[in-house]
Amino acid sequence: MHILFIQPQPCIRALKYAEGICKIHSDIRLSFAYSGKTLTELYGHGDECFGAWFPLGENPAGKLRKVVDTHDINLIHSHNAPDTLTNLCIDLFGGKIPIVHDIHDLMSARNTTYEDGLNKMINVVNWRKEERRAIERSDAIIAVSDFIFHLARRKGYRLPKIAHIYKNYIPERFIPKTLPQMKQNLSNRPIRIVYEGFISSNGGHYDMRSIFEALAAERIEVHIYPSRDNLDYQTLSNTVPNIFYHPSLPPDKLLNEITQYDFGWAGFNDTLNRVHMNTALPNKLFEYIACGLPVISFPHEALKRFLETHHLGLVIDAVSGLTEQLRNPEMAIIRENVRAHRLDFTVEANIGFIVNMYLQLCGETVSLCNEQSYN
Repeated sequence: MHILFIQPQPCIRALKYAEGICKIHSDIRLSFAYSGKTLTELYGHGDECFGAWFPLGENPAGKLRKVVDTHDINLIHSHNAPDTLTNLCIDLFGGKIPIVHDIHDLMSARNTTYEDGLNKMINVVNWRKEERRAIERSDAIIAVSDFIFHLARRKGYRLPKIAHIYKNYIPERFIPKTLPQMKQNLSNRPIRIVYEGFISSNGGHYDMRSIFEALAAERIEVHIYPSRDNLDYQTLSNTVPNIFYHPSLPPDKLLNEITQYDFGWAGFNDTLNRVHMNTALPNKLFEYIACGLPVISFPHEALKRFLETHHLGLVIDAVSGLTEQLRNPEMAIIRENVRAHRLDFTVEANIGFIVNMYLQLCGETVSLCNEQSYN
């Protein structure tokens, strides 16, 4: 079976799929058609998981026709955002090749541009048209959280028969093999919270400056590990006590480094994109869990439901009074639960579900896991 991944800018979620498929199902071939940079060009690794890379250039329709005609493609797995390439595939190959539309980010839930490094103008009306068409006319859809599907139905979209949830799981190779001894008593020292990942200064949901300042005012140490350097946060660290700005680290070193902290932070600035944040289950959520860290979040709907269902963290309405909550002995029970279940949320433990869906779409008789089905 030959699967063609398509995405404007290849991203970490797409790489995670590929790593799991290559490791567990080596008989499946993967190729990637894209508009921006390759995974290795952007992140320093990832191209090795795909047999071929096809830049779409100035004529993506012509390039896609040529790729499909000459490379025996069995299925297209198109990753948004936005949804334009999925719709191009529907126009070119609908009814001929199964098309899976993977919703990383529901575009109609956003009020700010998609920060993937490509230059795109904000056109919310067009986003909504593209979104509805991609969802309704694909052969199957996947989303990172069930709240994406709830929101899509609220908007009146008709979901295809095959609609499934696949979270942003973590590859096993990144999970630290050992963890520091559990800290049972946090009363005699400052609590240390870590945030790792993207940060910005544009007022969007990754603009975390006021949140970090509020945490620091609670006498909580905030340790920032940015995926890309941001001088505004370096300045924040230099001027605000209890905020520490660390160098960027590659994923394997990063996850081993952050095991030393007490909690992982996943509460975002929802001033501009509250609805969008309600749909998100970010990569960092599963990375914190893999490192044995209970996760702290604001009540973003999907995050809240996940943390409370699995007892993996704490959901708060405001930072004020957080120190006292984190010193509660019940947090030790949550930390034990995180450590006990940190291997449940790996790519390898869940990728078989995606492969079974591929087989079903290509006419094979398989049984899909009911717990991940939305319909």
